[in-house]
Amino acid sequence: MTRLNLVTGRRPGPETAPGYETGAFGHQKAGEQGRLRALEDLWDPLTERYLRQAGVPATARCLEVGAGAGSVARILARVCPNGDVTATDIDTRFFERLAAEERITVLRHDVTQDGFPADSFEVIHARMVLCHLADPARVLAAMAEWLSPGGLLLVEDLDLGPADASPHPVMRQGLRLAEQTLGVSQGSDLRLGRRLQALVTDGGFTFGGMRVQPVMIGDGGPADEFWRLSFAQLRDFAALSNAALAGELDAALSLIDHPGFTDLGMNAVSVWGRKPVRPTG
Repeated sequence: MTRLNLVTGRRPGPETAPGYETGAFGHQKAGEQGRLRALEDLWDPLTERYLRQAGVPATARCLEVGAGAGSVARILARVCPNGDVTATDIDTRFFERLAAEERITVLRHDVTQDGFPADSFEVIHARMVLCHLADPARVLAAMAEWLSPGGLLLVEDLDLGPADASPHPVMRQGLRLAEQTLGVSQGSDLRLGRRLQALVTDGGFTFGGMRVQPVMIGDGGPADEFWRLSFAQLRDFAALSNAALAGELDAALSLIDHPGFTDLGMNAVSVWGRKPVRPTG
């Protein structure tokens, strides 16, 4: 059995995104675990496909940053059957049970402040993490230190850009308000996916690949529950201070199940690269 480790290696720097734990999507919110599970249903098949496509050693030491509800830690353990996985988050309540599984270590860890020794891992993955950070480039630089030469980095984030062209005014406004609410309450950048490749290559990684998956709303697919729960939490959060804004978010929520409604809500962006190998001699 692996145990819940203590945080070590505190590194100076800015705090996590402003108000993250008290924002609309904080871990303490009643619906947050369900929302994270819906995100897993939506994105896990893509994450596993890209990890396998990028190629990782069966014995790799893996780091899952911002493990959420824990599914990607299990994916990494499956993809690297003779390796080990460290699953981290600023709040581990939704995946602490993984500490009982062989080859998985659960660690409470703030990626903006807590470090690891250089060359600690051969695979690092982070999904929907960088978009919530004030300085994602700085965090990528830290990940580069933790990754061994030749090691794989896979980062995944969303791009809400398609919402601007929605033909449905209610949904267009709802997504705009969602973006504004998360930006104010958590410092989130819901368009970071558009810049993800540049962040990875500017961070010194050798570019390996990029995939963009359109994510629909209202087509009965796995994304619908993610949108329902996201809009519901945003509505409840907005209702604390602005009833009119909450009403507009509620209207967008209601539209998801309206007969005949479908829309393109966002793009799911995945980028991978490798840390350059140091020259010999």
